[in-house]
Amino acid sequence: MQHPGDIRQAAVGILLAGGGSTRLASFAEATGGGKALLMFQGETFLEHVAAAVAAEVGQTIVVAAPEQPLPDLGPTQVVGDSTPGAGPLAGIRDGLRAALAADRGGCPPPRLAFVASCDLPLLRREVVRLLLDVADKSNAVWTVPIVHGHRQVLVSVMRVELLPRIEAWLATGRRDLRGLWHEISRDDPRSVCEVTAAECKAVDPALVSFIDIDTPDDLQRLQSR
Repeated sequence: MQHPGDIRQAAVGILLAGGGSTRLASFAEATGGGKALLMFQGETFLEHVAAAVAAEVGQTIVVAAPEQPLPDLGPTQVVGDSTPGAGPLAGIRDGLRAALAADRGGCPPPRLAFVASCDLPLLRREVVRLLLDVADKSNAVWTVPIVHGHRQVLVSVMRVELLPRIEAWLATGRRDLRGLWHEISRDDPRSVCEVTAAECKAVDPALVSFIDIDTPDDLQRLQSR
């Protein structure tokens, strides 16, 4: 079993910053950088997410749209979205490719990738740590929490070995993350792992880590916290 420090060095964070913001268009366009640059408590959404993830992984990669402005995130690698408009799975692919290509100074490549969208400003590092620990112990290729009755695929952990499967899925013209999950689960149920809401509540009692900001009402509720 890995010690926590070993898991951290074996993990990379992939943050998706370049997605569209149709339902928050007027707010996101005003930032010049989409939802990633929306503000909460004096910092951008992306800064909040990056801080939570970077605390628990050895490397952080942000996948952004071409020429998308970003805040200063410190020692973070920024990767351009190679297929703009193709959805989050294409961004995950680009992040995994970058993680495997990175010079790690003689250290082995990462085994685990914590994946998160940029619209989760209340993401807690304890949830990041929990999912990484579960993924490491389970040996599943994809570890996903089930919260509010849904698989939270954009707060999940993938093994980097899933990259060829993602590339093959995208090559068929499919882009849906949940469709890929169902196919992987159908082919080998033991290769996926589900984390219950109760397990998540043990480290995040109000499950705020899974509050994604998609609409003006969501944004208003967040700002009123």
